[in-house]
Amino acid sequence: MADTSLNENRIGLLIWQTSNLWQSKIRKQLIKFNLSFNEYLILETLYNLSQTLADISQVDIVKHSFIDKSVVSAKLTQLQKKKLINKMTPNDNRSNKLALTRDGTMIVEKIINDVIEVENAFFSKLNQETFNFINSLKLLLGKKIRIKANYNE
Repeated sequence: MADTSLNENRIGLLIWQTSNLWQSKIRKQLIKFNLSFNEYLILETLYNLSQTLADISQVDIVKHSFIDKSVVSAKLTQLQKKKLINKMTPNDNRSNKLALTRDGTMIVEKIINDVIEVENAFFSKLNQETFNFINSLKLLLGKKIRIKANYNE
């Protein structure tokens, strides 16, 4: 049967629909922990950055999560109320040092494998095209791409 919907052939709408479907599947995992998608991304970013950085600021979270600064600010306040992060004020009151609490660390460690599993299942439909798909998305985002050498030819 032929594709008759104009929306089925518009790449931007297909990317948007795919992103919405992917986020919906992730949210089903996060609801068990009373976390929004952005809250989880901030927690995971903080968790990953804490492996290599001693002092993590809101600017670091924005830079590495690609979430808007105002959203990060609001979500950090909510995460602090949920006792999942601590904001520690250094000598300079203009910036806060952020850290996961013990509960925040435990939640990320519980959720991260489930999220990865959901993502792997969702994107497994790409099969051998996964590498090319990732490169295509990076190309659209203006990032560097890797070329895979095929030595079997």
